Amino acid sequence: MTADAVVLDFENAEVRTSDYESLKPEGWLTGEIINFYWTYLERREFRTEPCVLFLGTYTAYRISNAESAAVTDNISAQLSGELNHRQLILIPLNHRSHWSLLVYCRLTRTFYHYDSISKHNRNFAERAAGRFLRVLEPKLKDGFYFKSMQTPQQNNDYDCGIYVLAIAEELARRFINNKRKNRDQKSAHVRKERVEERQAAYRMDAKSVDARGRGAVSRDAGIAKDTGVLRDASMAHTMTPSMSAAHVQQLQQRRNHSTPPTTRVPVTSLPASPGRALASDLLMPRFGKPFSGFPTSFAMYTPDYYPPEPLLKGGGSSSTDPAPDKSRNARSSREDRVKMEEQMMEKAGLPRDFWLVTVEDIEYPHCMRRRIRTLVFDLQRQTHKYNY
Repeated sequence: MTADAVVLDFENAEVRTSDYESLKPEGWLTGEIINFYWTYLERREFRTEPCVLFLGTYTAYRISNAESAAVTDNISAQLSGELNHRQLILIPLNHRSHWSLLVYCRLTRTFYHYDSISKHNRNFAERAAGRFLRVLEPKLKDGFYFKSMQTPQQNNDYDCGIYVLAIAEELARRFINNKRKNRDQKSAHVRKERVEERQAAYRMDAKSVDARGRGAVSRDAGIAKDTGVLRDASMAHTMTPSMSAAHVQQLQQRRNHSTPPTTRVPVTSLPASPGRALASDLLMPRFGKPFSGFPTSFAMYTPDYYPPEPLLKGGGSSSTDPAPDKSRNARSSREDRVKMEEQMMEKAGLPRDFWLVTVEDIEYPHCMRRRIRTLVFDLQRQTHKYNY
């Protein structure tokens, strides 16, 4: 057996011994582990919701370090069929041996960048966003938005990959659960409208029957008055045999020549349809060490690429940031950006703080490492059992 043998082959995602070792405490997560976990989430956890795409590390590296538009255009043509129905794309970025997460949402036309070491990869992510846009939105001519998000910070130099996995899984779950909730609410609204329509039809039906019945009563009352059956005005609504016969005859004719009456269903009897959370035994992942053999230099963007629009930039804090401008124009510009962001989020059906990820939202790095190691071991045991 070779020193770096294949430990697990899961849906064409290979995990070798060196990759498995990177899941140990203080290990630097490899790109193969990220690809494996991406594949597991896409094929097992979120297989019923194909709206989320976990982009592989190799493809992400090729796009983010592309030197010409021909490279991105070629990749866009290859992935066109895969990208058409995706609304959320999760992209692992590696720059100077550090992992960060770039998220693109089609609904808001915005790139969100999560970096567990302050703004280590921010400039790289901004340049890479222009390249990814050529792949994800080749026909888009209006530009895009870029936002650097406040991110839980690592307190060491090896957990960046685990943070990428944890934040990506949290955002994917949020997006899918929010989509299911909106879909269930829309279905409940449609059902309520249908019930209200049926109730209105039932009331109209009842009024029509009541009007016909009153007409029959009036006619029979007139006949009874002429024959001396009805002797007092206070007995105008007394049911006589002739009135009963006329009423039964009208009801029989209505049954024969009209649609059957609609059953009245009260609105309060509708079953509740809250958004269901995804059934999962997983908690949340965290990262480790990234690629080691990739060049660290990055060519400046060429005229084929354009820098992201400054709109919606911000988030995070750094001691190197310039002092905030307190002028009236600066405050007005910020208010306009915030208002536009709120409008985009409302139009997309997303909560206002949807993209905010805190430490409480994700799993502890050491717990996630242990869980992914256990996952690899369990899948290997299942594969061995099925092969034999």
